[in-house]
Amino acid sequence: MGFCEFSKSGVAMVSCLVIDRNEGERHLLCGLMTDMGFACTELSASEDGIRFCLEHDPDVVVMDASALPEARDFLRLTANTGPRVGRPVVILYADKPDFDTMGEAMLEGAAEFLMKPFDRDLLTFKLRQSGVLPH
Repeated sequence: MGFCEFSKSGVAMVSCLVIDRNEGERHLLCGLMTDMGFACTELSASEDGIRFCLEHDPDVVVMDASALPEARDFLRLTANTGPRVGRPVVILYADKPDFDTMGEAMLEGAAEFLMKPFDRDLLTFKLRQSGVLPH
């Protein structure tokens, strides 16, 4: 996978980037991801997320889909970032179901799509489904 940090115990941590304009949502998600053992970074803008991905190659990106078309642009650009081993697994989430948005996001390369409210169990399930966490 991509950029990895190590915990105090010396075990490799999967790196995660959370992108959301809402600070509370970012903190909630980063808290969930950190509790699951991820090294988490928070950003408020997808443009900053693209730069972060180019520099640090995170393993997974969790981002708010309500920022479309920025989320679509993010998916396109992270798919074409040059000589990388792989692209991050991107999981999008939204407040309400919008099947057009969900379909477009999946076609652009999103691995999963979550509807809010979600909790640790649902997030864990989706991370397993997308191959980020072992089954």
